[in-house]
Amino acid sequence: MEYPLNIYITAHTLISSLGFGIPENLEAIHNYRSGIRMQEAGLISDHPLLAGMIDSVELEKRAKLMQITDYTRMEQLFILAIQEIISQSGADLREPDCALLLSTTKGNVDLLSELPADSPVFLWKMAERIGDFFGATNQVEVISNACISGVSALIVAKRWIESGRYKRVIVAGGDILSHFITSGFLSFRSVSAQPCRPYDIQRDGLSLGEACGAVLLETQENTNHIILSGGAISNDANHISGPSRTGDGLALAINQAMEEAGALPEDISFINAHGTATVYNDEMESKAIHLAGLATVPVNSLKPYFGHTLGASGIIETILCIEQLKEGRYYGTLGYETLGVPMPITIYATHQPMPMKCCIKTASGFGGCNAALVLSLPDAYLKQKANSQATDKASAPSVCKAVVESGNMVKIRPGAVESKGTTVFSSSETDFAPFIREAYKHLGENNMKFYKMDNLCKLGYVAAEYLLKDTHYRPEEIGIILANASSSLDTDCKHQAIISKEGDKAASPAVFVYTLPNVVLGEICIRHKIQGENTFFVRRQSDAASLEDYARIVMAKGKLRTCIIGWCELLDGHYQAEFKQLNNISTIYG
Repeated sequence: MEYPLNIYITAHTLISSLGFGIPENLEAIHNYRSGIRMQEAGLISDHPLLAGMIDSVELEKRAKLMQITDYTRMEQLFILAIQEIISQSGADLREPDCALLLSTTKGNVDLLSELPADSPVFLWKMAERIGDFFGATNQVEVISNACISGVSALIVAKRWIESGRYKRVIVAGGDILSHFITSGFLSFRSVSAQPCRPYDIQRDGLSLGEACGAVLLETQENTNHIILSGGAISNDANHISGPSRTGDGLALAINQAMEEAGALPEDISFINAHGTATVYNDEMESKAIHLAGLATVPVNSLKPYFGHTLGASGIIETILCIEQLKEGRYYGTLGYETLGVPMPITIYATHQPMPMKCCIKTASGFGGCNAALVLSLPDAYLKQKANSQATDKASAPSVCKAVVESGNMVKIRPGAVESKGTTVFSSSETDFAPFIREAYKHLGENNMKFYKMDNLCKLGYVAAEYLLKDTHYRPEEIGIILANASSSLDTDCKHQAIISKEGDKAASPAVFVYTLPNVVLGEICIRHKIQGENTFFVRRQSDAASLEDYARIVMAKGKLRTCIIGWCELLDGHYQAEFKQLNNISTIYG
């Protein structure tokens, strides 16, 4: 029987408030030094705010040396990180088998006051500019999946390589801080006045930070490199801004990632969890760890060193997991003193020498999304793989082939809804607000929460409702993968208008929660109890074939019976949705 390719992480780098590059960041962590500092009023908030900020003077100096001063601050960080990966590895984005995948929540959102059609505020435009700098042959893809974006991107890149789409993928994750972001988190009252203290009984909120990191994934074997041996994405199907009360969604992702890696609980040396230090996130994670059967495994959070870096967090924290595995040393959770979560987990405040085999990296975010990775030392993975091959054919799902058939398709365009090529609802109203209300009422549904959603979520919700009405699947058997060009800019503009007119204090949590495109996935997942794969891509134009190709890769993992793919675009009154259902008829093992 054929088994999956080993996916190695062969180069990595990061930039954070601790410094530029791996050595500076490791030196700070080894010496328990945090990059979280009080920032003066006006810089990223109307009032002084604790945050982990990248040294702007050093960034400006490096940008001048690379002659990239015409790029935005976010783009400069991406270019610096990607260039370091290229220097380390010789990877060449001009080659057709080498790709670049970016993860970010808000990209150049600090430029939101300027919104021409080709503004780099559009995530696809930012990606295009970065790709052009490196002469990239392939379109640069963007994943915007809230705070799991970085972990999601690593999973997507792994699957691309396993499927033969590419041989090498550079994955880069980044986000910077601005009034837009800090005002939103402050509106949720989730930001602590002190450096964050994950899992501690005294914790009272997160610390924000900015960072950029990049890694190279490939199949080239090297005994010094870490293997990305498993990964999975799930949804709580519970709440768009609050963590699950049970932890079952995250536990599902952890268990599926371990299954793919062939890892048992005794193989896991430590868990680097999301660990934001908000009361409910840390509670949920403690429950998920127990549900996943990992109650005795040491857990840490690295956010006290550089803050919560949003779309960068999954990348830079994975990089630091790699360093812990290689060093044989677990990094202590800075500031931790007394356990303050409902389910007992093992946390150390100080660095600990440990025998290493594998670790788990987790992330969770708005929209109820969760993701988990398993990273393995080569010797440990080879043993796991041998055991899996000897005992369980299903341990190699990534080389399975799913027999997939196309199901129903729903299209929404101004004034009409089509299903299976037939108009099932039409209206003389073409303006979005009255039209979408009429289309929703036509379904006979009575969910008052619908009227509180932002417009992008209303569009996706109605399209999914027409598509999935009267269908039933187990929560883990259904997934959803969407894309658009404008991300969540329609609501981003509303949030920016509020704080521009009335100041940061006027920010509304009811608006800010919708400034992430993947929240439309969350609303659909809640309605239809979808706990499987949920990923949001941002690209210049619709490419149904590409989405279907990726969905088939996901379904070949053998977990999904059906997957919804689609384009969900709304900006400035223009709207379009095209959703398609793919059904997994059977799975054939190679």
